[in-house]
Amino acid sequence: MRRTLAQLACAALVWTSGCLTHRAHQWERTDVSPQVASGGSSLVIVGDPGAPGRTPAAVARGVSETLAAERSAGRNPVVLWLGDNLLRRRGQLDCAAASSVWTREGIDELASVVRSHTQSGGSAFTLPGEAAYRCGARASLRQDSDHPATQPGVHYVVDLLASGATRVASTCNDGTCTPLAESGNGTDGPTAQLVFVDLTPWIAGARPAERDLDLRSLDALMTALQEKPGPPRILVATYPVEAAGFHGDGGGDPDSTVHTLAPPVGRALAAGVFVGTIAGHDRATYASRDISDGTIRGDRVFLPHPVFQVVSGAASAPDVRHGWRRLRFNSSVALVPERYTPRPGYAVLRLGETSAATLHAYRGGRWQTAVVPVTLRPAERPRLVDVPSTNACLRCPELPYNER
Repeated sequence: MRRTLAQLACAALVWTSGCLTHRAHQWERTDVSPQVASGGSSLVIVGDPGAPGRTPAAVARGVSETLAAERSAGRNPVVLWLGDNLLRRRGQLDCAAASSVWTREGIDELASVVRSHTQSGGSAFTLPGEAAYRCGARASLRQDSDHPATQPGVHYVVDLLASGATRVASTCNDGTCTPLAESGNGTDGPTAQLVFVDLTPWIAGARPAERDLDLRSLDALMTALQEKPGPPRILVATYPVEAAGFHGDGGGDPDSTVHTLAPPVGRALAAGVFVGTIAGHDRATYASRDISDGTIRGDRVFLPHPVFQVVSGAASAPDVRHGWRRLRFNSSVALVPERYTPRPGYAVLRLGETSAATLHAYRGGRWQTAVVPVTLRPAERPRLVDVPSTNACLRCPELPYNER
């Protein structure tokens, strides 16, 4: 009886207190891959794909069509497979799944799509999620020949070349990193760099952290990036820099904020190393042109220039399946993204003269999309900046009434 009453109370809160949710008027009903300009690079981001069921199967069909459309537009898309593979249907930890992870319902279809992509000459890269760390399966997943994506090192750097191809520029293993490869100035030099970092030892691991070789190599990599200029760099991690949903500042499990980042990554962000960030973990799909307001609200971190963020964590166990996770008081009070959906989906980040993130949401048996423009060459901020309102509000006007 008490359980029933509690469930009814939670249902009432969902309807009365408001939540971070899918705003239909901000999305377009369209085919999976809307018409976009040709050329440039594209990243297809699939986050937290490890809970079996019909959801990853639906996402697999969407990703397959998107990859075909990207190739038709003259791009060589790169798949980013981020986050947890060892999950139950409801998203809980499932260490026993390690022996059959690629044969479970829905996940087998998604893995097959990505394998077909790599077998036809495409690239796919991965990072483990928190579940892999807690199950002690990071190394075994990285070495699994059936894994649809590759992880060259615990941390690593990948160049996106002008031709659309990729090149591993540095890898970090056993506490050390290989030197960063020279960028070069030829016609096929890198147009951007993806910096993959595994933050699970810091955020989910036991202390003292300084004894962890993976964290030691992370410090070395961030130092090398600060000392060596290069093309625009994008941070890729399982955890968002500033999550907007359940894992954000003030959320139900606030482990994905600028405050909880490993110190070397925080220093690199503050030094202006990264122009953007890509992540999973938060079981939703959203994008922000600039997370600076969130970092100021969350931990008084003033970034030297705008930093965009694209989060794709809804490939298998999206928050729409868990109404209590998307209650407003279970979401971030620091960051309100331009577009957000708790529906099943994935994201595509296209990089070129005009860059943009296209979010894909599966709703009512059809795909919807929303586009958020981003930039790879942000302007430096002035030394004196306006501090944003400390009360984030999804439906509030951009300029609060008391500041007009």
